[in-house]
Amino acid sequence: MYKNICYFIIAYLCLGVSLSNAESQLNEPKKDLELIQGYFKQRFPDIAFAEFANGVYALDMTARENWEALEEFPPYEMHIDSGQILWQEYASTYETCFPEGPGIKHLYPLWNDELQTVITIPYAINLCRKQANLEEYDYLSTEMNSLVAFIANESRGNLINVQVSNDSALKAYQAGKKFYFTRRGQLNFACFHCHFDNAGKKLRTESLGPALGQTTGWPTYRNKWGALGPLHKRYIGCNKQVRAAPLAAQSETYRNLEYFHTHMNNGLPINGPSVRR
Repeated sequence: MYKNICYFIIAYLCLGVSLSNAESQLNEPKKDLELIQGYFKQRFPDIAFAEFANGVYALDMTARENWEALEEFPPYEMHIDSGQILWQEYASTYETCFPEGPGIKHLYPLWNDELQTVITIPYAINLCRKQANLEEYDYLSTEMNSLVAFIANESRGNLINVQVSNDSALKAYQAGKKFYFTRRGQLNFACFHCHFDNAGKKLRTESLGPALGQTTGWPTYRNKWGALGPLHKRYIGCNKQVRAAPLAAQSETYRNLEYFHTHMNNGLPINGPSVRR
C-alpha cells in the first residue's frame, strides 16, 4: 500500500511544476509540504511529528539507544564552544548582518531578491565576512562548521520556517525539487529512492532515514567521518555513493536542493548540532 501511495506522491511532485497559473504555482510548495508530511505521518502513525527531527533514530530503537548514549557526552560540544568564540571575535560584524541572531538557523535557507539566489547559513556567513573585508571560510572547514554549530545550538527548539514568497524564489525551489527527484549516476538513483519508500528499511547494516527531518540537525558529527560536517558534505557523499559526479559545497545547485529539502521539514524543531552514524 505504501509503495503505491509513495509513487503516486512522486508522480504528483514531479508534475507539480507544470501547474498552469501563477497563483497555483505559488501554492505549489504548500501543497508539496502537506503531501510529503502527510505521507510520512500515515506511513509511521505511531511516531509523533516532532520526533521526525531525530531522523532515523525516530524509527530504529536499537540505534536510538546508542545515539542517546553518545548525546550524553556529545563529540560536537567543543565545536559549539569554539563557534561561540569565533562569533564573539567579530560580534559587531555578525550582529550587523544577523540582527536577530545568532539563533536564526530555523529561518534558513532563504531567498534573497537582491542577489537573486538562495542563501544558506554558511553562504550568509561568508557574504558577511566578505562585506567586512574578512577572509572567507572554506565551506568544509572546522571554523565554518564550528560557527554554524554555535548558531544551530542557539536555534534549538525553534521551528523550521522556510518561505517561498515569490516567482523567483519558486524557480529556485522547483530546481531543488527537480534535483531531489531526478535519477543520476551509474546506479540511476534519486534522493527519494532511499528516503521515501525505503525509509526505515535496512541497507546492509544501516537503517535508511526518512526525508522528513533530515535537515534539522546540521552540522552533524558523523561516526563515519569522525568529524563534524555540513549538510552539503552529505550531499557530496550521496552523489558519490550513486556514482554521480559531486558538486562543490554551497554550489547553487546544492543550495537550491537545501531550499526544497528544508522546506519539507517546516514545523519541525531545530536540534543541531547532532550525532549521526
